[in-house]
Amino acid sequence: MYRNVVVAYDGSEGARAALAKGVEIAARDGAALTVVEATSEQMPSVVPGSPRQSPPEQAERARKELRQAIDALDPSLEASPWVVGGPAAKAILTVAEDIEADLIVTGSRNRGAIARAVLGSVSTEIVQGARCDVLVAQPG
Repeated sequence: MYRNVVVAYDGSEGARAALAKGVEIAARDGAALTVVEATSEQMPSVVPGSPRQSPPEQAERARKELRQAIDALDPSLEASPWVVGGPAAKAILTVAEDIEADLIVTGSRNRGAIARAVLGSVSTEIVQGARCDVLVAQPG
């Protein structure tokens, strides 16, 4: 059973699959659910070494969208929506470590091997860098 589940979310089809799986696991296990969206626009971090923060307006909009996505799946589930600035994988891994997550759920975009090699893959970076279990949810 998991206690702290982190879901990587960016609104994509893969992220929606990850959120659905994360909500399912959190509800089943009675785990805390934290949904993290990383944004490219950044403000300096308040604490050195922690993820940069998104501009307040963008962060508030993203938090509302995250809450709506969570409520669409399970309105009774308590979840913490986090919006952080910076590279997605690094931000998600930092949050997961900070809250001592024991599971990260991320989505796959189903890119081919060449596209992953050229463009990189957030889910691959998370799998390689995580200090906890990782579940990669496939869309559709």
